[in-house]
Order: sequence, then structure tokens, then C-alpha cells
Amino acid sequence: MARCTFLRQVKEIKNWQNVVFLNQTWLNANHTVDCSWTDDAAASTSKVVGKGSRLIICHAGTINGFVKGSLMAFASKTTGDYHEEMHGEKFTEWFTSMLCSLPEPSIIIMDNAHSMQIDKPPAQSQKKTDIVAWLQKNGVDANINMLKAELVLLLKENKPTKIRYVIDEIASEHGHRVIRLPPYHYEYNAIVLVWAQIKGYAARRNTEPPFTTTKMLKILEEACEHVTTGDWEQVVNRTVKLIREDYERDVKIDNILENDLIINVFDDSSDDSENSSMDESD
Repeated sequence: MARCTFLRQVKEIKNWQNVVFLNQTWLNANHTVDCSWTDDAAASTSKVVGKGSRLIICHAGTINGFVKGSLMAFASKTTGDYHEEMHGEKFTEWFTSMLCSLPEPSIIIMDNAHSMQIDKPPAQSQKKTDIVAWLQKNGVDANINMLKAELVLLLKENKPTKIRYVIDEIASEHGHRVIRLPPYHYEYNAIVLVWAQIKGYAARRNTEPPFTTTKMLKILEEACEHVTTGDWEQVVNRTVKLIREDYERDVKIDNILENDLIINVFDDSSDDSENSSMDESD
């Protein structure tokens, strides 16, 4: 349903000049090509061990290129999931700054990563005190003396039907609109194809030590400069084509299911002929 909602919203876009794609990714300091040609006179790409330190990256772009001044990149301090260091507060600060670089009202296509919810309800697994506090805050008659099962039922009955995000409200205040990508459908985000181009460029340039995040940051900035308007136009057009094709496919499938298509497995002429021959033989 999330995919259906997204496709229906996006297919109505008339002017793709003002559509912004944003996403987060990473680059390891040891990111390089897996192998390369060499001869007796020249060394190939230096052998590196492990992934090395990690550079966490966030950027935004349109069919006209990257949004000016919107690149954020910093060295990771942990080896775990990079999403943990790109927390909600940091992402919201970057997002607000990025909005100021948009020349006119735009549509922003993004996923739900790092987006803080407004008045997020507690999970059923949380303590009774947390559930009671949220229920009372939202005008529901609840107290700590109630059983957990009773509180969970009240929580289910009073959860908001629509999730609200902090950055969506910020975008709206600046005259922009956010459209959320459906889960697991990164192919609808054009900047993912740009990341592939940037990582390929970085791998081909990262051939000699030292393999550090400082060096990788310089390569990253250079790689972003080499992404042309033509590159962006190509990936956006490809994404738009995919979105329209997927929506039309869903419509066709829906029509087929609605038309009560019935296939009689006993109507095949070849089977009848074969059965007749077997009967004669018997």
C-alpha cells in the first residue's frame, strides 16, 4: 500500500525540475578497485587490508545537479551501523540548511531514515509509565493502576492514523513538500545511481596510501564535481520512466484480477488428442 500511495503521488508530478532526491551513504577509507592490470614496469593498485575508517555522507540533488552547498560528510567514530551516527538531530539540522539552498518550492523525495516523529506513541514493549504518560498527554483517561493489557488496548485505539515527521513540518513551513519512499524501494530514488558513479570514481582514484578518511573526503568532493548535469538528467529520467511503468503495471494487474479471468485446464486440444489416442490403444 505504501508503494501504491507513493506511485500515485509521484505520477502526478508535472515539473521534475523542482524535484529533489536526497539520501545517505558511506565510503570506506580503503575503498578501491578489486583488481587492475599491471606489467613488470608498473605496480597495480596497492593491496589494502580491511575496509578501514568510514566516511558518512549525505547529499541532495535535482535533474539540474547537486543542490549547492548540501554535501555533508564526516568521519565515523564507530564500526557499527552508520545510521546510528547520523542521528535525528544532526539530520534535521542538515535538512533545514539544505532547504535554504532550494531556489523555489520543491518536492523532496526521501526515505524515513533519521526522521523524527512528532508525538511518537510508545511501543507496546515499553514500561507502563511511558504508555500512561503518552495516553494522558493525548487526553486519554489512563493511570498506572491499570493492567498492561488494558493500557496496550488504549494505545492501539488512540494511535494517530497518520505519522507526522518533524522535517516534513519544517519543509512545509518553507513552502516545500516531502514525499516518502516506500520501504525497500531504493530504485525510486535517483541519487542512488549517482552514488554508484561517485563510488566508482573514488575507487579508481584511491590507489596509493595513505588510505584515510581525510584523503577520501578530498576524493569525494572531486567525484561530486565530476557528476555533470547530463548525468543527473539521465538518472532522473530513468527513475521517472521506472515509476510510470510500475504504476501502469499495477493498473493492468488490478484490471486482470477484476475481470474474473478463468482458465479451464481441460480445454487443451493437445491433451484431448493424446487422451483419444490412449483410449484407442487400450
